[in-house]
Amino acid sequence: MTRYDCDVLIVGAGPVGQTTALLLAQRGISVIVLERWEQPYPLPRAVALAHDVVRTMHTLALGTRFADLLDPWGRDGQQCVLESADGRRLTQASSPLDSVSGHPEMSGFSQPDLELVLEDHVNEATDIDQRRGVTVRSLRTNGDHVCVQAAERDSAEVTLSARYVVGCDGANSIVREHIGAPITDMQFDRDWLVVDVVPNGPLPKAMSDMGQRLDPARPTTFVPAGPNRRRFEFMIQPGDDAALLDTDDGTWELLRPWGVNPANSVLTRHARYTFRGRWATQWRKDRILLAGDAAHQMPPFLGQGLNSGIRDATNLAWRLALVVKDVAPAGLLDDYVAERREQAATIVRESVRMGEIICTTDPEEAARRDELLKTNGHRMGIAQTSWPLNDGTFRKDTAAGTLALQARVGVDGVVGMLDDVTEPGRFMILGADGDPLDALDPALVGGWRSLGGVAVHFGGKRWVDVDGKYGRWFDTLGARVVLIRPDFHVFGTASGDSGSINLLVADLLRSVTQLAV
Repeated sequence: MTRYDCDVLIVGAGPVGQTTALLLAQRGISVIVLERWEQPYPLPRAVALAHDVVRTMHTLALGTRFADLLDPWGRDGQQCVLESADGRRLTQASSPLDSVSGHPEMSGFSQPDLELVLEDHVNEATDIDQRRGVTVRSLRTNGDHVCVQAAERDSAEVTLSARYVVGCDGANSIVREHIGAPITDMQFDRDWLVVDVVPNGPLPKAMSDMGQRLDPARPTTFVPAGPNRRRFEFMIQPGDDAALLDTDDGTWELLRPWGVNPANSVLTRHARYTFRGRWATQWRKDRILLAGDAAHQMPPFLGQGLNSGIRDATNLAWRLALVVKDVAPAGLLDDYVAERREQAATIVRESVRMGEIICTTDPEEAARRDELLKTNGHRMGIAQTSWPLNDGTFRKDTAAGTLALQARVGVDGVVGMLDDVTEPGRFMILGADGDPLDALDPALVGGWRSLGGVAVHFGGKRWVDVDGKYGRWFDTLGARVVLIRPDFHVFGTASGDSGSINLLVADLLRSVTQLAV
């Protein structure tokens, strides 16, 4: 039997690479992570985590250190707003403090703080070997494995072998370059100055809500960026003094109209970024896959860049684990590409569409836009956080591909969120009444067990639907049984009779193992 250095080698130790590594290690997969930088990047970038991504992070058992990083958007009635140049509200949307995932729809956070938490957990994981200061030079698929050549910090060459490689190495990905992945580019390139401040006093103008000031002279973003942090983004205009923008004085001048100054805030960073919208059209070549910014980049106007990368990790990890363990064939990885590429491309398009609205600099065009937003802005989805999956590993019914509900349940007298009282990240069959597994044919039981599936059901004495949310969810779906994937998406539903349950599980086994059942 061929021996490899690891099951999966991940290039890139950002949040996407480390989340992928931790999810794989949870499933008993050995992982090597290679990262060219010696330390995690210390400056803020992403500032918003969506509810489904927070749910993924909770499954990693990051504890209170992670929970303390979050500042839910919508607290104290905050609204997501689009404002005119003079501050008039053109349209708004709420950011609910609850969601289908059981967490606030969106939460502000500091990415460097999150990366420190992930770094500690990666370093503590026995199945993960993370090596910093290592630059990947080349990759070569060799039958049943991939050879990776890299240079260590002292310029020593090292060759590693892995059954699979995942490129999480960012927008300038060497892994993407190696597989020759074509790029679909939306031709959206806008330069912005990104500014982070920590207030030490009240900021009445800056702290009230979150959103966009649609000033054609200076489009501006203002959002909470974690507990006691604030993010501003200013579009750079052709007549700006580039040298001045790179200084603290120039940044303070941009912040002054918002009531932010050295007397009430600490400036933690200012940096110029080019916001782009593009995605790779090829995410897999044999045993090499892409995830995160290596696969897609989007402007931040919907706050979905990092969120999309973590969704890649969540969608990919359970598939890779089954493939490495020879429970499922490699073809299951094609469904990862089909699901995630389409959803990511949709979000890129919508983010670019929002960016084109926000980045309008012609005053007459901006006036027409403002009038349109007053009447139709509620249709824009400015606070949208979820998009269904299509064409992948699930049934063709109305609920398939949507996110499954997480709510409070009681089991054996203990009350908690579903993920807190079960083993999250596994296939789950959820019954409104009796135990769905009681109806399962013996011929299907072995297949279900090979996937590590678990069952939860109400209607008996052990499990309780504490707030009645699951009962209402079943009624909305028109189903009595729901089969949920490890990435929290609905695979399919059943009416609850024995025949429908067996057909549901058989369809799952066929979809995952790609064998006749």
